[in-house]
Amino acid sequence: MKVSMTSCKRKLATLWFVWWIALFLIFLLQSIFGNYGQNWDTAWGWFLPAVIPTLSLIVGVLVMDASGQSVQQREVDRFLFRLTFGLSVVYLLTVSSAIFLQPFAELPPLELMQQYNVFLGIFQGLVSAALGAFFVRAEQAGSATPQSG
Repeated sequence: MKVSMTSCKRKLATLWFVWWIALFLIFLLQSIFGNYGQNWDTAWGWFLPAVIPTLSLIVGVLVMDASGQSVQQREVDRFLFRLTFGLSVVYLLTVSSAIFLQPFAELPPLELMQQYNVFLGIFQGLVSAALGAFFVRAEQAGSATPQSG
């Protein structure tokens, strides 16, 4: 079954940006209140690379759409969208848990974050692949031209 590509892009962008803004504000408050001590820059060095590459991809696609440089595809496979959305939620939950579980962990915050890098690397690769497939496949589907026989 097919769904609107524009709607899917908006849902993915909303998911990522709303979740990122919430995490950004929490992370900022934790930094201000000294949760990371003198190593706040190390904490930000962990947090920003966890989300900025994906946000950059999404912004790039939205800018291409707004400038009219992308192929106008009306529909995309629902399964691919749901897979991409679901993987995004799992990834964002993993990033969030590294931040929210700090008070309950026996490890110092920065050590806990470093241990999460193993999981984040796996999920970030899957999310990037799913987003790439979602956007590229939709672009290819939109550029396909019927052959006359």
